[in-house]
Amino acid sequence: MSENCLTLLVVSDLHHMGLARQTAQAQQMRGELAQTLLKKVFLRLRHMGITPDATLVLGDLVEDGADRNASLDLVSLHGELLRSGIPYLVVPGNHDGDPVAFSALFGSEPGLHKIGGYGFVLFNDVYSESHECVRAAEDLAALKKCAEEQPDMPLIAVQHPPIYPAIDSHYPYRPTNAAEIIDAYQKTGVILSLSGHYHKGQKARVHERILYHTVPALCEPPFRFSLIRLADSRVEIEELSLGLQVPNIIDVHCHTEHAYCGTTVDTAPCVALSQALGVTTLCITEHAFQLYFDKPCAMSFRWQADPAMAKAVWETPGRGRMAAYRQFSEKLRSPFVKIGLELDLFNDGHLLLAPEDLDDDWDIFIGAVHAIQGYVPGQTSQQEAERLFLRDVERLLEHDIDVLAHPFRFFKRNRLKVPSHLFATLAGLLADSGVAAEINFHTYQPETPFIRQCAEKGVKIALASDAHDLAEAGEFWPHVNALRQAGITPKMFPETLFTFQGTVAAPS
Repeated sequence: MSENCLTLLVVSDLHHMGLARQTAQAQQMRGELAQTLLKKVFLRLRHMGITPDATLVLGDLVEDGADRNASLDLVSLHGELLRSGIPYLVVPGNHDGDPVAFSALFGSEPGLHKIGGYGFVLFNDVYSESHECVRAAEDLAALKKCAEEQPDMPLIAVQHPPIYPAIDSHYPYRPTNAAEIIDAYQKTGVILSLSGHYHKGQKARVHERILYHTVPALCEPPFRFSLIRLADSRVEIEELSLGLQVPNIIDVHCHTEHAYCGTTVDTAPCVALSQALGVTTLCITEHAFQLYFDKPCAMSFRWQADPAMAKAVWETPGRGRMAAYRQFSEKLRSPFVKIGLELDLFNDGHLLLAPEDLDDDWDIFIGAVHAIQGYVPGQTSQQEAERLFLRDVERLLEHDIDVLAHPFRFFKRNRLKVPSHLFATLAGLLADSGVAAEINFHTYQPETPFIRQCAEKGVKIALASDAHDLAEAGEFWPHVNALRQAGITPKMFPETLFTFQGTVAAPS
């Protein structure tokens, strides 16, 4: 007989502050980042190869449900849940305002909801002005009725306030009739009770055959959430966090609002988010070709074969948008933020970089192969594409760049086979030139054997979010996982990862 299995994503206490008036939150709370944090949770699970059967949100989605724009902030969070494509159930917390309007927005009315053979019983507990709550007698009666009508269905209680164990605090986190609730859960065969509200969270523990779990607040470092796996009446809980679990992570490659290819990237929130998640250094590195040329010209790559196009732009006072970018990025420069460029080649092998920008006032240069002279999609053979790729990489490495961006992504972008037989060759070229190899998960899955080859040859590994979307900023779980798969443990990071030894020299 097959098991009844279900995987749940559970988050709680976002305390989102978007359009609503900013209120004074405790210093550790990051409600201004809440919507992006929720989006990052879904991104993390995609990196992990996990698609939950349902998402549960356990209340306090916004900071001030009484604000005139709180309903719009709830709509924004509702949008993130919809975009995930995962079914969801949401209960209100004491900060979320009118529970009736709240439940109507999310389509999560109190009572029984059936998902995958399990019964989720949602409770909309009401709080007094003194922050106390009492589970209503009719709600407990409704639970009893659910159990009587569905005697063979495992029941899961979903609410905002913690039920068990007791919390040593003057603040009334638990319902005043928690003992009565526990008794009702025992009599109705509840197998799992899920709560939020207490930001520190409580480790899952069994009491009278019921597993109780209080999920920590997503809005506080290290930005935790839970993954729950159900198999019949068995429950397995995994606590995860968005915060970095390893120190000294440098993000060498993050885009800005100057990028034509950017989506929701916005530099100021990228900086705040990266800092909050534990990144040590953030490098703002914009595409030079997108700064010099207008969008149609830049994205056509016609400029690669026509240096006169670049010369014409370079003779203008602002050199396209380069002067504006330099002024913009200089204002961001700090001990945390470094600034640089992502550089491509002309067809003759020279870097696309104006004489006025050939100074040493940059912290980092990243070389990239986005388009290759002589490669024609659908016509150029695999063998010829490999030859052209190596030619351009060798040309790039003749310049004083620090990092080679997304080394083999060109092949995947052009629907070619990634040439694994070139891994050792490219690693050798990087070792000889002293250029780091970038690990980058933006629309790309780095190859573990190539990472291993680089490490064996002493090539430094540079970690990059390559953030085009705000949710990509500070997301380095897949990078650390890829390094582990290549046999590189966190203890080896100091001698393996790219670090700054000073500012870069001007390219030749």
